Amino acid sequence: MEQKPTVFDEVLQENKDIVFNLLFRLTGDRHISEDLFQETFFRVYRGLRNFRGDAKFSTWVYKIALNVFRDYVRKKRARPSVEAENPGILVDSLTPEEQYIAREEKSRVQEHMRTLKPKLRVPVFLYYKEGLSIARISELTRRSHSDIKVSLHRARKILRARMGIEP
Repeated sequence: MEQKPTVFDEVLQENKDIVFNLLFRLTGDRHISEDLFQETFFRVYRGLRNFRGDAKFSTWVYKIALNVFRDYVRKKRARPSVEAENPGILVDSLTPEEQYIAREEKSRVQEHMRTLKPKLRVPVFLYYKEGLSIARISELTRRSHSDIKVSLHRARKILRARMGIEP
């Protein structure tokens, strides 16, 4: 007899990739991301009955993942790993040398991003990597629009300085 999927199974299937991706990009460490992923979905499972429907379900899960990450940072006070992640597939039109340079540059930017404080790193990741709007980031992080804009500005300024780029 085939077992019918539960609501939790559906939530897990619909959100697992985006949650893991978020946690991995924020921590830079696969093992830590896996632990935080498990904690996220443990909290989702415990809180399913209390979901009020005020926001989209995916927004609620995303908020839980961000809170798990914040808790991790607070508890550990550890710096994330600067291990370079897989730079992904590059455009075929680049020469091998150009591809190498592009991968190195992307890796360098990601290393510097991981050294930002979580208050700056989270909005930068959500805005530039996930393509979320300032309004959506504000909703997810429960921070004002202006606070998100200021965080993005400060993060860009810090990253430029660390990478030796003139403003």
